[in-house]
Amino acid sequence: MQGDLDVGDRVFFNHPEDSWVIGTVRGITGGLKVCETEDGVVCKTEEAYKVVESSLEDHHDLRKMSYLHDSTLLYHIRKRYFNNVIYTNIGDIVLAMNPFDYNLPLYTDDKMINYISEGADVLVHGSQQVPHSWSVAHRAYCMMRSKQENQSILVSGESGAGKTEAVKIVMRYVGELSTAAATSDQRDHARAINTKVSNTSPILESFGNAKTTRNDNSSRFGKFMRMKFNCDGVLIGAYIEPYLLERSRVITHAQGERGFHSFYQLVAGASGDDKRRMRLGKLTDYACLNAGSVGAVAGVDDAEEYHTTRDAMTIVGISEDDQRSLFNVLAAVLHLMNINFLEREGRSCLNPADTEIVTFVAEELLCINPDDLLTEMTSTTRTVAGDTYTTALDKTFATEQRDTLCKTLYERVFLWLVAKINELIDCPTDDSDHWLGLLDIFGFEHFETNSFEQLCINLTNEQLQNHYNNYTFTKDMQECQDEGINTQNIIFADNQPTLDLITSTLGVLSLLDEEVQLRKGSDASFAAKLNEAQGSHPSYVKHRMNRQSFGVRHYAGTVMYTVEGWRDKNMDTLKDQLKLLMRTSTNTFISGLIELPPPPETVRRKPTVSRIYKGQLQELMGIINSSNPHWIRCIKPHHSKKPRMFHGQEVMSQLRSAGVLETVRIRKMGYSVRLPFEHFIARYRTLAGTGGKARDICQAVLDKLEIRLDMGQVGKTKVFLKTEAWMTIEDARVCALNSKAVTVQRFSYWRRSNERCAVQLAKKRVKLVQAFVRSKLSMKHVKYVEYKSREEILVSGAAKLQACIREEERNRVALMQMEVDYLHSFGECKRKHLEGIVEKWYKDKPMRDALLQSDFKVQEETERMAMEREEQEQLLYTLDLLKDDFSVMQQRQVQRERLEDEQRIRLQEQMLLEQRQKAQLAWARAMDEKRLAEELILQEEYRKWQQIQKVSDTINQAKELYHQERSLAVKERRRFEQETFCSSVPPHRIESPRRTRSRSPSFYRRQQSMEPPPSYATPTFSRVSMTGSATAGQMYSAVPSQSRAQPMKRPGRSPNPPKPVKADPNGTHSLDMVKKLQKLSKAVQSNPYRLITQRYPPLSTRSPNNPNHPDWHPAPDGSFILPDGSKYVGLWGG
Repeated sequence: MQGDLDVGDRVFFNHPEDSWVIGTVRGITGGLKVCETEDGVVCKTEEAYKVVESSLEDHHDLRKMSYLHDSTLLYHIRKRYFNNVIYTNIGDIVLAMNPFDYNLPLYTDDKMINYISEGADVLVHGSQQVPHSWSVAHRAYCMMRSKQENQSILVSGESGAGKTEAVKIVMRYVGELSTAAATSDQRDHARAINTKVSNTSPILESFGNAKTTRNDNSSRFGKFMRMKFNCDGVLIGAYIEPYLLERSRVITHAQGERGFHSFYQLVAGASGDDKRRMRLGKLTDYACLNAGSVGAVAGVDDAEEYHTTRDAMTIVGISEDDQRSLFNVLAAVLHLMNINFLEREGRSCLNPADTEIVTFVAEELLCINPDDLLTEMTSTTRTVAGDTYTTALDKTFATEQRDTLCKTLYERVFLWLVAKINELIDCPTDDSDHWLGLLDIFGFEHFETNSFEQLCINLTNEQLQNHYNNYTFTKDMQECQDEGINTQNIIFADNQPTLDLITSTLGVLSLLDEEVQLRKGSDASFAAKLNEAQGSHPSYVKHRMNRQSFGVRHYAGTVMYTVEGWRDKNMDTLKDQLKLLMRTSTNTFISGLIELPPPPETVRRKPTVSRIYKGQLQELMGIINSSNPHWIRCIKPHHSKKPRMFHGQEVMSQLRSAGVLETVRIRKMGYSVRLPFEHFIARYRTLAGTGGKARDICQAVLDKLEIRLDMGQVGKTKVFLKTEAWMTIEDARVCALNSKAVTVQRFSYWRRSNERCAVQLAKKRVKLVQAFVRSKLSMKHVKYVEYKSREEILVSGAAKLQACIREEERNRVALMQMEVDYLHSFGECKRKHLEGIVEKWYKDKPMRDALLQSDFKVQEETERMAMEREEQEQLLYTLDLLKDDFSVMQQRQVQRERLEDEQRIRLQEQMLLEQRQKAQLAWARAMDEKRLAEELILQEEYRKWQQIQKVSDTINQAKELYHQERSLAVKERRRFEQETFCSSVPPHRIESPRRTRSRSPSFYRRQQSMEPPPSYATPTFSRVSMTGSATAGQMYSAVPSQSRAQPMKRPGRSPNPPKPVKADPNGTHSLDMVKKLQKLSKAVQSNPYRLITQRYPPLSTRSPNNPNHPDWHPAPDGSFILPDGSKYVGLWGG
C-alpha cells in the first residue's frame, strides 16, 4: 500500500523497463519520488510502496505470502527465474516461465518418478515436490480416478510462451502415470496410443503453425484434446477438437512472418517426381509465400521437417494415397494463388498462361472440369423467382472468389486431418470411463492494428477469464466461510458486461451478422450502428478520430479494433456452385472434403464465421464447465527468446493478459493479507499487552487499534486483513518499537562511554607495536635496495650477451644467402646442358621415327593376315550355331505370340468386366432416378386427375344451373308475351289518356307485388320498362327461340313448379364460362391423358443395350445408352 514515504525508505517502485524493482527513496518532489535501485540507477516515479520484509520470503505458492501485490509477485517470479526455478504456484494457477533451456537440473526426466510415486496422497497432503506441469497433470489424474469426474487442464499464453511444449509435457507424463500400475498388454496398448498421440503434434504443427514476429512456431489455431481412460485408469484413446484456424494466413501475412509451415515444407522437401507431377518450382515463385519477405527460418530445415511430417502421418495411419491427394490440394492452392485476373469491359479474364495453370490445377490436381472452375471463379449465378441469372464478375470479385476457394480448401484439408487423426486414435464411447482434457488456446492479443481475428481470440480469453473469476472467487469465499469470516461487504470483480457487449443481442457480433445479411452493408455502416447502439456501454470506447475504430475494455486492458474488412471476413463462405463443383471431383478424397450445400429453401440465414465461432465457444465452455478445471499460464520472459534474460514490463503485460493480476485484484478486493495466528503473534506481540489464547491475543490487537469489521476479522486459524488495516498495524508496531528503543539507547550510551576509554588505552599500546613494526620494515627496505642493485648488474650483462647472440645470427644468415646463390648458378648451368641434350634428341627424332614406322608396318601386316584367318574360322563356327538356334527361336516366337494373345484376351475380358460393372452401377443409378421420376410423374398425374375431377364437378354444377336458369327464362318469356307492354311511366302520371293504354289493375298489382328478379334471370316486364325498348330487344333476342312458340302459363298454376336453385360459391353463373367448361370437358373426355407426361419406355433385359445382357459391349468412345435413352459417357475415365 502506498503510504507516507520518507527519504531512505526501502520501496518497490515502477521502473520504466524492469517494472517493479526494489530501491531506496533519495528524494521526494511533490508527487514524484526519486528512487535509486540496488544497481545505482536513479529514476523518478509516482508509484512507490514500502517493502514489507515478511513478503520477501520465498514460497512455492505465492498466495501464501502475507502481503500479495503486483510488486511482490514480480519480485518472486524474477528471483525464482534466475535461480532456475521456472514453475510457481499462484493459488490454482501454475505459472510456467519459458526458460529456452530444457536441461535444467530440477526438471529432467529422471525426476518424473518422484512425482509419480506420490500417488493419490497429493489430494490430501498436497505435493511435496517443486511446482511443475507434472504436478498439475498428477493432481488432475488423481482427481479423475478418485472422484470419478472429468478433468480439464487449460494452457494459455502468448505466442512463444511455450504452450505447445507444456501440452507435450503433460501428455507424456499422463501416459507414463496411467501405465505405472497397468498390465503388460495394457501398457503396450497405452504406449502405442501415446506414440500416435505424440506423432499428431508434427502433423498439426505443420498444417496449423506458422512463423510470426513473436514466435517461429506459433500455433494459429486452438485445440482441445480429450485423453480417454478405461475403468482401470489406463490411456485407451484421444480425441481432438480444433477451434478458429487462421484462414487468412493462406493468402497473405504480415511483414516478417510466414504462412503455414506445410507450404514451405512441400516446396522444399517434395521428391523430384512429386515436384514434376505437381509442377512445383522454387520458394520465390509463389507470391503468397513471400508476402512477409521471410524464406527459411533460422535453425529449421523445411525439407527435413517435410519428411518428419510424412513419417508421422504414416505412423498415425494415414495412407499414401490420402497423403498424395492431400498435398495435391496444397499444390493447387499455391498455383491458384499465383494467377492474376485481368479486366476487360468490366469482366474478369485470364491470360493464356494463367488459363493453362487453371486447366492443369483442375484436371491434374483437383480432378474437376477446368471450364467449370474458370466459369465459377469469374461469374456468379443467382436464382430469382425461379429464373437463373448469370453475371460476370469484375477483377476484384473474381480475386475474392479465388481467395475464398483457396482458404476453404486449406481449412477443409486441416479439418480432414483432425477428423482422420481422431478416427485413428479415438476409442469407442462405451470403452471410455472418463477423460482428461488439454486446452491449448491462443493467449490474449493486443497489437498496433487489431482486427476481427483478435476480437474472436480475446473473446475466448474473456470467457475463460470469466470462468476462472467465478471459480477463484467461489473458492476464496469458501475459505473465508470456513474460517467464519463475514463476506457480505466483499464485491466480486465481474467481466460479464464485457462479454455482453460482444455477444448480446445488440452486441458487436450480432450487429456484424446483421450487416452481413444486408446486400448493401458495409464496414462503415457497421461501425456507425455499433457506436449508436453501444456508445453508452461502460466497456465500450469510442474512437475520437477514426469512425471505423472502436475499443473494448477487456480484463487485460483496453484494445482498439479497426473494423476494416470485418464484413468480408465474417461472411467468408464458399458459394454453393463451387461446392457442387468440388463434389464432382473424380478423386474421392477431394470430393469428400466439402459437404453438400443445403437446399436454398431450407436455409433461412447463411452461417457466418462469428455465429459458428460463438457456437464452438459455447460448446467448449459447456465441456469445461462439466469438468474440474486446472490452469497452466505460460510466460515468455524476454522477446529475444534466449535463456536467462528477463524483461519486467513484458512479463507484467503477460501476467495481466493471463489473468494472474486479476487473481491479485480479486484477492485485494477481499482480505489480501491473511496471517496464521503464530505468525501474527510473533510479529505483533508487543501490541497485545496481555497473554491468553492465540485468537484472543489477535482480537485484542485489532480492538486496541480500533480496526473495523469490514477492514479486518479474526478467523479460526488466520487473521484476515485488508491492506489499509495491515498498514495501520505495521505503523503501530513501529511506534511501539520506537518507544521501547529509547531505554535501550540510554543503556547503549553508557556502555559506549566505557568502551571509548578502553579504546584510548588500546591506542597507546598499538603505537608501541607500530614503532617496532616500522623498524623491522626499514631493515627490510635496505635489503630490498641491495637486491635491486645486484639485479641491475645481472640485467646489463644479460643484455650484452643477447647483443652478441644477435650479431652471430646475422652472420649465419649471410652465409646461408651465399650458399643459396651458388646453388642457383649451378642449377642454371645444369638446365642449359639438359636443354642441349633435348634439342639434339629432337633433331634425330625423324630418322628414328622412319625406321620404327617401317618395322611397325611389316609387323602390322603379319598380324592383320593372322587375324583375318582367325575371323574367317570364327564366322564359320557362328554360322553353324545360328542354323541350330534359328529353329529354336521360331518355336519360342510362336509360343510367345500365343501367350500374348491369351494375355490380351484376359485383359480385354477384365476391362470389359470393369466397364460392365461401372455400366451396371450407372444403369442402376439411372433406373433409380427413373423410378423416382416416374413416382413424381404419377403424383403429378394424380394431382391433375383430381383437378380434372374438380373441373368435371364444376361443369356438372354449371350445367344444372344453366338448365334451371334456362327453364326460368323460358317461363318468364312466356309470361311476358301474354302481358301488355307498357311504358316506364306509372299510370297515375299519364297526362293524355289517348296516348296510353289502360293497365289491368290485377296485372299492376301483381307487378308491384313481384320480388326483384335475380341478376341472371330473363328480362321481365318491369326490368324491360326500366331499361328501354332497345335494351329489351337485345335481352329478348338472347332468349332461345324454342320458348317463343309455347304458351305462357300463369305462375302458381303449374303442376310442377320450379325448385329453388342454391348458388354454388365455387361455381360460375356466366354463360361463356359454361361454354368454356363444356369445351374443356369434351377435350378431357376425348383424351383424358393429354396433360400426362409421356413415360420413358424401359429397356428389356433382353436388349443388348442393357449391361446385364451377355452380349453387351460399350461404344468405342466408352459410352452406352441409359434406360431413359440418354447417353452415358465416362467408362474410360474411371
